[in-house]
Amino acid sequence: MELCYRWRIACTLWSCLEVVCFAGIIYGWGSLVFILKEEGFYSENCRDASPSSNVSLIPGSVYNVSVIDIHNQSIDLSNRTLACDEQEEKLNLCFSIAVGVMYSGLAIVGQLSLRLGTRITRIIFTFLYSVGFLCIAFATKENPWLLLPGLSFISIGGATVFCTTLQVANLYTTIQTTIVALLSGLFDVSTIMQHLIKVAYEHGISRKHSYLFFCGLGIVIFNVQTFVFLPKDHVRRQPCDSQKPAKSKRPTNETDTSKALLEKEKDVSDESRRTVVQNADDRLITHILSFGYITHTVWMSVSVLLFVSFIGLLNTWLSTMSNDSKIVSYYLDVFAYATMSTSVTAIIAGFAYDWQRNRFRGSAIPERYFRPVCFPMAMCWLFGTLSYLLPLVFDSLYVVLPVFIMFTFYRSFLFAIGIAFVTEAFPVKYFGVLYGTIMFSVGASSLLQYAFFAWSKSYDSAFTHVNIALLTIAILTCYQPIVLWIRGGIPKSTPDNDINNMELIINPPKSETC
Repeated sequence: MELCYRWRIACTLWSCLEVVCFAGIIYGWGSLVFILKEEGFYSENCRDASPSSNVSLIPGSVYNVSVIDIHNQSIDLSNRTLACDEQEEKLNLCFSIAVGVMYSGLAIVGQLSLRLGTRITRIIFTFLYSVGFLCIAFATKENPWLLLPGLSFISIGGATVFCTTLQVANLYTTIQTTIVALLSGLFDVSTIMQHLIKVAYEHGISRKHSYLFFCGLGIVIFNVQTFVFLPKDHVRRQPCDSQKPAKSKRPTNETDTSKALLEKEKDVSDESRRTVVQNADDRLITHILSFGYITHTVWMSVSVLLFVSFIGLLNTWLSTMSNDSKIVSYYLDVFAYATMSTSVTAIIAGFAYDWQRNRFRGSAIPERYFRPVCFPMAMCWLFGTLSYLLPLVFDSLYVVLPVFIMFTFYRSFLFAIGIAFVTEAFPVKYFGVLYGTIMFSVGASSLLQYAFFAWSKSYDSAFTHVNIALLTIAILTCYQPIVLWIRGGIPKSTPDNDINNMELIINPPKSETC
């Protein structure tokens, strides 16, 4: 029905509901893995292991069993938790593969959206999303293999929901970046859904029933957005107020006539300038091979690797700080609640970007596109560096909350600015493909997260060394705002017929004419 053009506020609110409930649910992994450990997924890998450095008994809560057989001996675990590296590695491998599938699959999503349109693309991945929920709902410790397809399907399905919903920002002209930032923040907030499932599990509601409920709810919300609000193809970008037809106003004197002509020529000049720049070489491959796109892709790939590694190592980091699983569970809850503030921090990131865009609005084209993103990107670098620096400097539980705050700002600035830069610096019609290509690279790099996780378990002080390595990588990401600032100062070569090289002379009429 394509009601988005007539009811854009309702469409935006429904899009926010869709994103906050389902888009980034995969990143609530910390809460889900807690449930899976409680249910004993892959715990059989620990039963044949000897009580060595790889298997340890620590005080705390228990799994859903109180007695476990180790080397044919019955050991009472009524007040202990079995910490098993092999179990954590297998579960983390499922998460790493699912994240890699999500980012890599977005390249396919971009091509499908370009060729088939929004509606057909959403129908395909809504089906996959529902299958993913069913796989996780019916996964048991006897059939743990269902976790991998389940996590993979909900990750790529959620990413598709987010990618196609971003088009709603095109309904607005003055706050487009802020809408993108808001949806990016709600993408992070959606991790709270896994926490709600964890809370329900602790109050006696099984994981199976929770996922079946979310599966049915998702089908309803997805279909309303797909068939009622969003168009069959793509949401068209709305013209600015200056481009809309206005009521004709007869000039009263020679001065008013001159001003009216000058303003009209200025609008035509600005529009012609944009047209010349966009049509100079508007092939997709040209944008993919451009300097700004390549450096941005590398920066996003490395930054998302840091982001995913933090989440993947969160449970391990908290476990090294405290052997009490109740304390670990408490801080996982705090982390889940902290993600709810990302809708606010993402808007802050969007405002920071819009503020810089307004500063450079009258600048030349390279400077106008590259330099506004440098300040928010530098802030993103600062938050990411502090997220890995503080745990190394302060080995105490008191540092956990400040780290969560830094990481919340980091994830908001990373995704809000990373997406908004693509929408600002490149043609809208190629957004799906360009964004999907970036996510493909991000997916490939995010698989390295499992290598960092395996490294953190290899010897006693390995976790500290992993943190040092990730901190070093985080520091090196400062290259992007520096490079873009320098690139923005290099004048762009223009063709001979560019509107900038033409002198426009306007001679207003000497007298009024009928």
